[in-house]
Amino acid sequence: MHKIVEKLLNGVVISCQAYEDTPLYGSQYMAAMAKCAQMGGADGLRACWPQDIRAVKEACDIPVIGINKKFGDGDPLDEIFITPSFESAKEVIEAGCDILALDCTIRDSRPFEELEELLHQIREAYPEVPVMADLATLEEAIKVEKTGCIDIISTTLAGYTRNTCAGKTEGPDTELIKEIKKACTLPVNAEGRIWELKDLKLALEAGADMISIGSAVSRPHLITERFVDCNKKYYNR
Repeated sequence: MHKIVEKLLNGVVISCQAYEDTPLYGSQYMAAMAKCAQMGGADGLRACWPQDIRAVKEACDIPVIGINKKFGDGDPLDEIFITPSFESAKEVIEAGCDILALDCTIRDSRPFEELEELLHQIREAYPEVPVMADLATLEEAIKVEKTGCIDIISTTLAGYTRNTCAGKTEGPDTELIKEIKKACTLPVNAEGRIWELKDLKLALEAGADMISIGSAVSRPHLITERFVDCNKKYYNR
């Protein structure tokens, strides 16, 4: 197991991301958010785009998982946008990320054979960089582990693809975590819809080797929205 991966075992990763349509968009803000996460005891960080990764790496000294989101005009349930190509992977690796994460789902638009080719291409070009597979199903986890090109399996996209959205859980997909732990040997990162401490505990009890938290920490407008919605429901009951 890669030493960087070992550092994240039994740890918490905080995802520091902001989009252009939000006030916190900008590398300086993401660096500040990352510093806050490290101050709070985070074991690792997840950052998007080369400029943000560089800023976060300069500000912090804990492992950074890098992604490179490339949005198109398609439906988000069908679109592969988390580090979708070799060039997008190259950009964030060369920006200094310690671990590369990419979409490893199997879609109609990209069959497994194309994904496998991409994974081997990345491994051959950057054999020293661990790879995290963001996926949505047990089948995907089993298949990508067999490629020998990944180091961490992550439930990032469970509930966010066309074939899993109908079964989207309110909290973390604990059943998927359990299934992957039974069928695979690689470390499992639980990511997605971990809003409360109870959600974190459920993911750990399901067998997760590490936990990644995003919106519940780093997207203030969504945190606020949850409290506001609950408040409205109280008065409208």
